Amino acid sequence: MRRASVRLFRPIATTLTLINLMVWSMPMAADNDESRGHDDSQLTREIEAFLATYAEVYNRQDYTTLLSMWDQGDPDPIYVAEEINPPMQGWDRINAYFKPKPGFSVLDGIRNEYTDINAHYLAENLAIATYKLRFDIKVKNKRAMSSWDRVMAVFRKKNGEWKLIAYAEAPMAPLTMVREMIHGQVPDDFDAWIDQQDAGRQ
Repeated sequence: MRRASVRLFRPIATTLTLINLMVWSMPMAADNDESRGHDDSQLTREIEAFLATYAEVYNRQDYTTLLSMWDQGDPDPIYVAEEINPPMQGWDRINAYFKPKPGFSVLDGIRNEYTDINAHYLAENLAIATYKLRFDIKVKNKRAMSSWDRVMAVFRKKNGEWKLIAYAEAPMAPLTMVREMIHGQVPDDFDAWIDQQDAGRQ
């Protein structure tokens, strides 16, 4: 998540269509015998470790290292950022997104956190994962802001290491997101407070 024009409510239909087309057009699909019998819990731990490193690299804005965590041999990677339309396909666009000008940054700082990670195998060396991205971001000459996204990503294992080949941010619909924000502001002790008030009226 970056760039000066951060828009939180991009439609996600194109995102999901691209991911579905990419995944199901691959030669080894999810019902291939080679994808069965794998331990998805172990896979999830591996993706959690990958994303912990990815966040650390992203947060220090080391985009050269970050891009090395993608499969550079893939001819047509996909990156769907919530604030960019249409989705970015191919290395030219993805490289330009992360490094628009050598030695120049549009951000004063960014902090990404990845949680609620779930992954499963699609094939022997192919996996898909969903997770939550929470971010704090400060664009130069702008006020800092925070928000969150749902993410779907596809990984390929090469030389024993997982690499990204597709990534898509999927913000919730505005009404749903506002409802989540309102509910999230309720203090943890509120239910107990209500019970105490009810007891005092009896």
